Amino acid sequence: MDNLKGSPTINTDIAATNDKDLVELAGLHAYTYPLFESVLQVNNTDYTVIDTRYEDPTGLDAMTVVNMETEQISIIYVGTDGSGKYGKKDILTDAQLLSDLTPAQLSAARSYYTEMNQKFNQVGGVQSIAGNSLGGGLVGAVAIENPEVKAVTLNPALLPEGMMDPDKTYDNITNYFSSYDVLTQTLIALDLHGRIPGKQYEIFNGIPELTKLGTNHTGYLREKDGRQYYVIGEVGKPGYGKIYVDADAHIVSSIWTGVPLYGGHSDRIEINKENLDLLASSLQSHVMERLNLAHEYLGNSVAIVDDEASRYYERLSRLQKIFEEMFENLISEPLFMGITSISNRLTAEIDHLVSLLNVAESHAKSLNYILNSPPAELLEHIFRTNVSVEGIFNEIRGFLYDLKADVQDLSKSLIRIISNKIPELFEGGKELWYDAVVSELKAHYGIVNNNRDKLLSHIGEYQKQVQDVASNFHDRDQSLGQSIRSKSTHSNSISVQGTNTYKLEDSPYMELRMKIKEFQMDTSYSAFTASTQALLLPILHKGWVITLNIENALELLSSTIKGATKFALDYTIPGKLFGLFSDFDDKIRNSVNNALEPLDEFAGTIEGIRKGLDRLMAEYPTLLENFRPYVETAIFNNSGYYNVHLYNLASIAILREMEMLFDDVVYQLGNHKAEAIEALCEVSKKVKGNMGILYEQVDRGTIN
Repeated sequence: MDNLKGSPTINTDIAATNDKDLVELAGLHAYTYPLFESVLQVNNTDYTVIDTRYEDPTGLDAMTVVNMETEQISIIYVGTDGSGKYGKKDILTDAQLLSDLTPAQLSAARSYYTEMNQKFNQVGGVQSIAGNSLGGGLVGAVAIENPEVKAVTLNPALLPEGMMDPDKTYDNITNYFSSYDVLTQTLIALDLHGRIPGKQYEIFNGIPELTKLGTNHTGYLREKDGRQYYVIGEVGKPGYGKIYVDADAHIVSSIWTGVPLYGGHSDRIEINKENLDLLASSLQSHVMERLNLAHEYLGNSVAIVDDEASRYYERLSRLQKIFEEMFENLISEPLFMGITSISNRLTAEIDHLVSLLNVAESHAKSLNYILNSPPAELLEHIFRTNVSVEGIFNEIRGFLYDLKADVQDLSKSLIRIISNKIPELFEGGKELWYDAVVSELKAHYGIVNNNRDKLLSHIGEYQKQVQDVASNFHDRDQSLGQSIRSKSTHSNSISVQGTNTYKLEDSPYMELRMKIKEFQMDTSYSAFTASTQALLLPILHKGWVITLNIENALELLSSTIKGATKFALDYTIPGKLFGLFSDFDDKIRNSVNNALEPLDEFAGTIEGIRKGLDRLMAEYPTLLENFRPYVETAIFNNSGYYNVHLYNLASIAILREMEMLFDDVVYQLGNHKAEAIEALCEVSKKVKGNMGILYEQVDRGTIN
């Protein structure tokens, strides 16, 4: 749809629209397809839509806006939008950019620029163009043919092969690459970013998560309430907060000129009262506002660490309970339930086996009595026999006592693992802490917090010095410089804030950065695996051997008792004695059955115990593998640990940006003959140095 009506009345004195506004227009507002004459508020500046070109058959979507303060006209090209009427054309164009073809949409973008530039020629024409994603590619295609137009892109698509002139630098084009943008990072990895014309600068916005791919690419959230932050953590819990993602907030510009501070310093300015006032004002507002946001991020990190520290015993107790349950349920054998305590079912069952053995032995003795006391009438017709099983019963009884002792050793070893070995999983670190990872983070943050407070105080003092110098700049420059350096107030009614020493403390902690958790896991869990296997497996194997011995002895006992029915008979027994012999035979068989019945139950239980011990040996490595993730969470909750990383990333992004800003401040204040300005420059260097120290310390709290 085209709206080519007359534009609002504007002046011909055109000033530059800054990069921040263009990035927000391209990454946020363009995707909302604002209607003709809509007013868009961007960084407290109103932009009015004076033309739209939506639903072009080539897939082109674009709008033309006017900055109502600077009266500059800009074209904003919309990026890939597969949901639009001609969204498939966007997808096609994206694919064609990888070739040497010139997609129709690029030609349409150039035509739209020419049309708008002619339409608004009397008021200066189109002075800037901007776009994100595919829109950035369209900007590049237009800007390489129109070097007089300012072009700004955010995470742009590349141009078709051969479209750019390799001998040109295209200094009119500025491209901002977000740190976590998949498109531009992929192009860099494939060495295709050379097909993006102009200067290329990294900005530190976004969140490194797969679920944030879209936002990382466009640089903005598109929510109805306009919020530009992601919520981190859970409401009401320590560490709950927000991380702001709006891309333009991360573009660092000169305090004085608004020119982005990338690729070198801004042009030198005259250091006068007006510019010093501007510096003091920016320090008090923008700089402190950004640093306070970094302070807030750090505060949330500290809250998460403090919460983990306060829950040490809860984390330990839970991990111990998990190990206990995992071991008892490892083989789903009821006999082994409660094995992690001295009084357990398996021990009681062994006592029951002793009772069964005693019953069987009693019946075996009765059998012997019968065998040795046949009726008198049969004495001359049978050979006397005897079931000699007393020794076997005693041997099995001894094995049972050994097995019971072994099971008690197993329970004691499990108790030792739960009481001693599991707490050792947490121990270690630089100071041999009982809660190594949490304690090292806590110790590090104790230093970082103090250094953060010193930095804020340092900047506050510096802001006061700048303001004092500005207020008295025309009076006595030399005296001002001496006052700044001597930490004193000049007597001749010229008051200036003196300089205190703000030396940030070194931190000996977090030298492995956030890999301390990985290191703790690897070292402590390797030790836990080796020590617990050395503790348990010999006991389990010993018990298994004992049960095997019991089964062998039991088989011998059973066959011996059964043999009692096979006594020798005189085959010439008179017929009148058959009935008497039959009664004698029945008594023997009943007695044998009575002896074997408890032994059958006994054998079934022993087999279950043997198989259980065998499976425990086989499955314990699986338990160790399954237990590891629980240990990892117990050492430091995974989501909380990652949130600390995210907050620290957000914080160091701001610190890096403020370093860039102060680097320009140092440059602007340098090489001035005025002593007061030289003194301010020295303080600026110290502030910048302290920012670098704090940045490095906070950066240790990020995951590589």
